[in-house]
Amino acid sequence: MSTKECGFSKTANEYLATHPVAGVADCGDLKKYASSAAWKGSVDATVQPCHKARRVRFWGALEHMAVMRGWGLDVDEFDPEAASRGCYPDVIFCHLQPNYTFGDVEQMLDAMRHGTHFVTLQATDMWSATLAKRLGHTYSGVMNAAPQDAVWLVNCPKLFEGFPAGRPDAGSAPYFRSHTCGMYMTGERCLLGLADMKQKRICSAIAQYPYGKGAATLVGPFVTPVAKEINEPSYKRLLLNLITLLPPVCGKCS
Repeated sequence: MSTKECGFSKTANEYLATHPVAGVADCGDLKKYASSAAWKGSVDATVQPCHKARRVRFWGALEHMAVMRGWGLDVDEFDPEAASRGCYPDVIFCHLQPNYTFGDVEQMLDAMRHGTHFVTLQATDMWSATLAKRLGHTYSGVMNAAPQDAVWLVNCPKLFEGFPAGRPDAGSAPYFRSHTCGMYMTGERCLLGLADMKQKRICSAIAQYPYGKGAATLVGPFVTPVAKEINEPSYKRLLLNLITLLPPVCGKCS
């Protein structure tokens, strides 16, 4: 076994020991998993009452907001003044970089403390660096993998409810074909891992930092579909699952 293979085996075993993947216990299983048949079937992107019951706010990305309003969801622009009065949304989808406005990092952390699920869909590399440093962890940049070498590792089954069982595949879910990149970071809860089987590396493609009653989930890091792609079933279902991934804030807004 080459030094590179040996190093990858150790990295994979350490990853799988702390980031469980159903049916994959060690590097040997990972190699079998990578060569196994991909999932078959369609993604169920039906909007349910539980999605419509959540208060979803956008910081940037108004093209997403318009599409999701068409799904019948409670969506609007994020209102800093409402948050300052204690009216916190259940979910904030963020498309702006940190420090776009004065004090925005602290404002988002305050919302998270009260139970808001803060989700980055753009500028995720910048938010990863900012939040990792703020929470005492380390961010070490982005890993890009060629689609044919990428293997997706589902660490959070709840995030992939409504998807077919088995190994995620780019052919069945175009989202995975066009966003084969992830982040090197410490202290995170990995929701979706990414293994580059050619370069022998593993990172977090969707990472989460729990904070207070809420959390920050870092998706991407470069999720930039145009409006017509937001309705693509695998991406739509991913957004719907993110909306209901954490419990609602249950705060009262006057």
